[in-house]
Amino acid sequence: MQLVAPGAPVAHSIMHAWADPRNAAYVGYPLDARGRYTPVEIAHHWGMPAFGGAFGTDSAQVDSWQSATEVVLDPFLIGLAGCEIVTGIGLRETYTLLYPEAIMLDDDIYHRARYALMELDVNPETLAIDVIEEVGPGGHFLAQKHTRKHMRHSMQRAITQQLDQEGNYLPALDAAREKFTWIYENHQPEPLEAAVQKELNHILGRAAEELE
Repeated sequence: MQLVAPGAPVAHSIMHAWADPRNAAYVGYPLDARGRYTPVEIAHHWGMPAFGGAFGTDSAQVDSWQSATEVVLDPFLIGLAGCEIVTGIGLRETYTLLYPEAIMLDDDIYHRARYALMELDVNPETLAIDVIEEVGPGGHFLAQKHTRKHMRHSMQRAITQQLDQEGNYLPALDAAREKFTWIYENHQPEPLEAAVQKELNHILGRAAEELE
């Protein structure tokens, strides 16, 4: 079933994977996976948005070395390739097992890629050459107004730098569980605009008609 408006282009699914010739296992992340997002160009050549598979590691563990290593390049490569739609965040065991806390861990990986792809703001304020010159060798940056102004927000905390009540770093998995629990208990999603809701209902209605 395709929930798309009549006449709209359908996203081309990019789920590049391999079959192990020794045991027929599904392998999403071999050592050489250079072709993982090349089909995006094919979809764009056809004028269609590309649906790119990401995350969804072959590992069944929520926070193992494998579960991080296999997916760490996904959001970066997706950004470079230009996928319009992405799926897989929070999933483990080849897209079949969802951990709520893994959503938070994968979100951290996504934001690391987002910052890596962001344009770096380079100007006199960010370079602070005058401050460096004033402090000089052996000087003290904490006495500078520029340092006091920027030190609170210059470091963007990753999930590995979340603090407990004593100021110590929480284990990443504990921080992920705390963050998800807070979102689950407190987040109130904004309602869709009326026009968007109307169009969505129309699409669902057409899909229901096709299934009858």
